[in-house]
Parts: sequence; structure tokens; C-alpha cells
Amino acid sequence: MSQKIRAKKPPVGAAGAAYFVILGVYACFCVGSSVYFFTVHQVRNGVMSLLFILIAGVIELASVLFCVRTRPVFIAGVLLIAVGCILGTCYDFYTKLPVFDVILHGLSGVVFACCGFALMQVFIGEPTSLKGYVACILFGFAFSMMIAVLWELFEYMSTALLGLDMQEDSIIHGFGSYFLAGSHNEIVIVDGIVKTVIYYGDGQTLVIDGYLDIGLYDTLGDMLVCFIGGILFLAAFAIDRAAGGKLCRALILPPAKKFAARAAAEGGSELAAGESGS
Repeated sequence: MSQKIRAKKPPVGAAGAAYFVILGVYACFCVGSSVYFFTVHQVRNGVMSLLFILIAGVIELASVLFCVRTRPVFIAGVLLIAVGCILGTCYDFYTKLPVFDVILHGLSGVVFACCGFALMQVFIGEPTSLKGYVACILFGFAFSMMIAVLWELFEYMSTALLGLDMQEDSIIHGFGSYFLAGSHNEIVIVDGIVKTVIYYGDGQTLVIDGYLDIGLYDTLGDMLVCFIGGILFLAAFAIDRAAGGKLCRALILPPAKKFAARAAAEGGSELAAGESGS
């Protein structure tokens, strides 16, 4: 009688325990933040903190759909970005610590590049050749930049359609303009701006020390920081390849299908051994 060979599930182990601990700490932070904000009557922040729990489910769903296996340290990086969004928006870290936004976008450039690397392995398998490895790191870099573009588009749509201010304003003191020149053959340079006065229809005024840029510098600055993070990923993984691949193995696991096939092979060997011994 033929018997079906089933791949054995790997034991939870330290890595699995760390994975669930990270998810638990993240969920507690989201729920705790939500309770706090509802208590102080900040409903928007409370709802936002609660909705961020869904990111943990999205990660698990993506790993199942795309057969992508990740290390706990990688999951920690993704969730750290999510925590940073809550800290920056709800706890106002973006105002209290202006460099905080730069740190988050730089970290996202690296984390999503690693995600792209793991995703590419689903299609071409674990890269054993230099050509395959280069394809994985280049796809990782491109994937990271795609996420950056999609995020900035999301910020723009939130600003344009919902009236939010996700594209942070910046105070600048000069700009160049083809519009003021009336032609693209010359440019008017406006420099040394120390004050802008905004006149409202009811006669009130608002004075700004400089000129208010409404998102251009923030958007392109965020994409530039993410680009730098992706470049650091390329450099680090290129050096790591020459050094033996320890960093890659620490962050990214081979495709889940390869592990399933390996487990099935081991199960088949055990079954064959059992039949020969009976």
C-alpha cells in the first residue's frame, strides 16, 4: 500500500519563539497606544494605532502567498518602521525630532530591499551563481524604490483628496521660477526671502519667516534618503557575497518551497528506512 509522504513541519525553536515575541510586543504597543489616545480623547490617533495591528497580519499573509521566509530580525525591522510611523504621527516625533523621518525612510530603503531580494528568490530560487545573486540584489533595490514611489503617491493623494498634510512643509529662503519669467528660456531667481505675508479674505494676516514650500522638498528628500538606503543595501550585500554571505543568511532565508522539498525528502528517507527494517 502506498503511503503519502508529508513534509514535516519544522519545530518552533528559538527563531520561531522570537518571531512571536516580536509580534506580541508590537501588538501590545499598538493596543496600548490606542487605549492611551482614546483616554485623552485623541480619536484619530487611537484609531490609527489600532489599525496598525493589521500590518502584522499583512506580513503573515504575504509570507504565505509568496512563500517568503524571513528572519525575526527582518520582521523586527518592518515592524520598527510601523512603530516609527505611530511615534512620528501620533506622538509627534516628527516635530520633536526632525531627523526621525530621515531615519525611518533610510531604514525602509534597506528593509524593503531585503524584502525584494527574498521575493526574487521565489521566482528564480536561491541564488547559487553570481548572476542570480546580482539579479536578486538589483531587484531588491528596484523593489525598495517602487515602495518609496508608491508611498509618496499615497501621501500626495491623501493631501489632494482628503485634505491631510502628509507631505511635510518646509521653510525655504529662495527658489528659481520659469513661471515668473514667463518663458522656459530664462529663469527668475528669488533669493534672500526673510518674510512672507499671507492675506486672508476677512482681513487677517499670517506672517511666515521665509517662504513655505508645501511638500516638494519633503517628497524628494524622502525618496533620496530611501535611495541612499537602497545603495547601502547594494554595497553591503555585494561585500557580503565576497565575504561568504553571512549577512544575507542572517537576514534572508531561502525560499519556503526549497525547505518543504527538503523536509519531504527527509520524510521519504525515514519512511524507506522504516519499511526496510520491518
